[in-house]
Amino acid sequence: MSMKSKLSLLGMTAIALVMATGAHAQEGEPIRIGAAYPLTGPAATNGLLAALGHEMIIDKINAEGGILGRPVESFTRDSKGTPADATSAARDLITLDNADFIVGGFTSGEGLAISEVALQEEVIYIAASPKTIQMSEDNFHKYMFRTAANTNTEGGSAAIIMNDLGVKRICTMLLDYSYGHDLLKGFKAHLEELDPEAEIVTEVWPALNVSDYTPYITEVMNSDCTGVFSGIWGGLFVPFAKQAASFGFFDQKEHFVAAGEPGSQEIIEELGDDMPTGIWANSYEVWYYPDTEAHNKYLEELRQRLDNPYPPSWPITGYMAVQALAAGIEAAGNTDTDAVIDALEGLTYESAIGPQTIRESDHQANRGQYWGQIAESDEYNFKILDPVRYIEADDIMD
Repeated sequence: MSMKSKLSLLGMTAIALVMATGAHAQEGEPIRIGAAYPLTGPAATNGLLAALGHEMIIDKINAEGGILGRPVESFTRDSKGTPADATSAARDLITLDNADFIVGGFTSGEGLAISEVALQEEVIYIAASPKTIQMSEDNFHKYMFRTAANTNTEGGSAAIIMNDLGVKRICTMLLDYSYGHDLLKGFKAHLEELDPEAEIVTEVWPALNVSDYTPYITEVMNSDCTGVFSGIWGGLFVPFAKQAASFGFFDQKEHFVAAGEPGSQEIIEELGDDMPTGIWANSYEVWYYPDTEAHNKYLEELRQRLDNPYPPSWPITGYMAVQALAAGIEAAGNTDTDAVIDALEGLTYESAIGPQTIRESDHQANRGQYWGQIAESDEYNFKILDPVRYIEADDIMD
């Protein structure tokens, strides 16, 4: 079965709400975990993959005896990629599905919306993908935790790459909503620390889900910047890259640093020969790095689910969010909300990519960033990140 077929099947299962298996194999009242991901709409591919990772770890937990010896039931609702629909999905998970905890979210707008519901309903929310720093600063509350990187970490890691490339005059191409603006803030702050002489000479702001990037491409090409920092994420990078290549954009601009996970396996394969060689891009996870026992076990599970030796990166988001929540419940010894909050604060848990610590101050995990330069491969019929670099988060989360 192709990945597209598997994702379609997963979408039907997820929309039917109950996705966990083996939920009655253990004794005791089930622990009910709700997930909100975009299962339809423009972000569905990413959302379905995140939901797949969620389902994988729920099945694994139940097969190993549950949490605190109790089975886990999982419910997934469609957030559709919009704040309004994410609000409805989160509220339905709590009020209709009686979820004890919520995980998920995709865009920054979704994350802020789900977080607000969590505050109103006093339910713990683990943000799996949303990165906006607003969630852990101005809109922070005790029920919100994040296993994704934040925009300071992503922007800061991009600044490190740009500084290492020696770029002094920079253009930015960032999406005109909370994620893009917060990403720029993090990038600027860390770039100023690294190289006070570097400057941003041109900023362009495509709207979210714009289809024609031509005006922004030409404005940047007319600028005298030598490096470009982009935040055109995921599947949106595909039409952008094709349009930019038709103008010779990547040949004219010497350096291009792309945040928003365009270096993920799924985007690289979708673009094929159109994936621009030589740019630097990030990814949530890379199947060929690191070569550790925990990561390899996770990859084997994912390969079996998708029948694909080169699995995509997005499932790790849902997988790690549930790993963190399960670790917090185990550490608390019960499912009482305040007890789990206390346990999650400062908790170090073993994730599929190694130990992660959730800060007590803002409930932010020290999730780093995988970066690499897009290169031709002698071994595979697609391009890869070579070299791969993991930039630690601890010094750039703020």
